[in-house]
Amino acid sequence: MRARSGNALLVIGVLAAALGLGPGLAEQLVIVRGGQARTVPVERERGYAAAQAALLAGALGFGWTGRAMEMDGESVVFEAGSPFFAVGGRVFQLPNPAYLDGSALRVPLSWALDWLPEQRPRRWRYLDGRLVERPPIAVGPPRRDGWLVVIDAGHGGRDPGTIGVRGTREKDITLAVARAVASRLERQRDIEVVLTRDRDTLIALADRPRIAQIRGKEGPPDLFISIHGNAMPKKPSSTRGVETYFLAVAKSEHARQVALRENSALEFETDGPEEDLEPLQFILSDLQSAGNIRESRLLASVIDRTMSAALPTPTLGVRQAGFVVLADATMPAVLVEVGYLSNRDEEALLRSSPYQAKIAEALADAVVSYLGEYGQRLWSSNGAGGR
Repeated sequence: MRARSGNALLVIGVLAAALGLGPGLAEQLVIVRGGQARTVPVERERGYAAAQAALLAGALGFGWTGRAMEMDGESVVFEAGSPFFAVGGRVFQLPNPAYLDGSALRVPLSWALDWLPEQRPRRWRYLDGRLVERPPIAVGPPRRDGWLVVIDAGHGGRDPGTIGVRGTREKDITLAVARAVASRLERQRDIEVVLTRDRDTLIALADRPRIAQIRGKEGPPDLFISIHGNAMPKKPSSTRGVETYFLAVAKSEHARQVALRENSALEFETDGPEEDLEPLQFILSDLQSAGNIRESRLLASVIDRTMSAALPTPTLGVRQAGFVVLADATMPAVLVEVGYLSNRDEEALLRSSPYQAKIAEALADAVVSYLGEYGQRLWSSNGAGGR
């Protein structure tokens, strides 16, 4: 994705200043709600931007109980001294902790600038240095020549992927789900789908994000989604659920181990690297990579929300790790672990066609929703729509 210019760079500069990442000082956050602008003072006593939770809640139109915001029928609970907060029973993490200033609770400004637009994109967006409330929009891809989406069925050929408790091969599950996702997306007249593989064959990890160009498509794809099945080292395991990853340095040992297992597919490539790539080699090498990371995180968030609403299994949140298959992507790219084959019950679900169809429907809905919310930005950054 190319670096943006003009107003977009201004937005990046304002955001960087607000987060304490660059020169300049953002003294207040502007929130536009119902067409009226409201301002919230920003403090930097702890070395990062923070705002008083009560004032922030009032400007956003949320309730405030003294410890929690009431947002769209859900409680947002912060804890002084902790970077973690809970929303409707789900726990999220901020880069910095909330803290008490006297009796007033202050929360990191990143909650309003990053988390809120990512988790509630149909209501909030950060634009030109302001947090803006917007009315609901119709979900669907913007009108243009068409989107090109690459769906990657993980593993294949002599690489079976992980093997389930009952002998299920990851490569078979990923292929079935990928085909079903493609079938659903192709019903959208504005979306063209390329499968990295449509049969049991091995495709090099580095070739998967650029498979569309290899097959003669003009221009880069708009999105890349790699589908996988998860596993714990010891089988059977009680762990279950969906995890959605974008490319960045792993923040947990679990995420690092998931990436190492998926990257072990390199062993099956005759001309592939003999060793795993160092994750830091992938990350933030230039502005293009940084832009892709942000867009990929947004895509992962949309997928996580959609899967959570559609599937009976828990969603374990958006995570990050150094996946080789995502390293060379020049577009928003994510890897989705659709379930644990090391869990007997979840393995049984993943083997069933009706459940595979549910996963596919959720992934397809997430793609359409993401393009509806953020497609104009992709279109602008890729010139004439990236096609």
